[in-house]
Amino acid sequence: MKPVIYFVLLTSLVLTMGSSCKKGDTGPAGTANVFFSEWFTPTPYIKDTVFGVWGFKYNKPVPAITQKILDSGSVLVYGKLLGYNPAVWPTNQVSQLPISITYMQGGHQVDIWEALVTPGNIRIRFTNDHNIYTSIATQHQFRYVIIPGGMPTAHLANMKYSDVASLYNLPE
Repeated sequence: MKPVIYFVLLTSLVLTMGSSCKKGDTGPAGTANVFFSEWFTPTPYIKDTVFGVWGFKYNKPVPAITQKILDSGSVLVYGKLLGYNPAVWPTNQVSQLPISITYMQGGHQVDIWEALVTPGNIRIRFTNDHNIYTSIATQHQFRYVIIPGGMPTAHLANMKYSDVASLYNLPE
């Protein structure tokens, strides 16, 4: 009787293994725990003055930015500055903030776009070295990418946006 039981168990085991699911194809690399925003257009900007230079700021609430992220991870902020003449800033150009743009308009001008990241918030600020703007174009768009600690990020500051987007599978 024992040989029959062993035979039945062995046959069941072989049939079970033979009919198990095959391993699926390898999918595309994911973004692990990387979080990114959609492109957003700040509205409204608030006029402010810092050390006699006035500019415009926008606060973007981002609850996912924690002190732990700031201490051990990275937050990258990118801009598509669509409000400029394409001869000054090409329409398809995306760069990491801070962005400094030098151009001629009634003289030498320098515009600076920067991001200050704090827990729960990203402040985007625009200044011009001659305080010539009373308002700014509303077409500019921004996106942030949050990369938690434990992932190498030092090299990202020098990478083009298209390379970072490809690395983390960011949609356009």
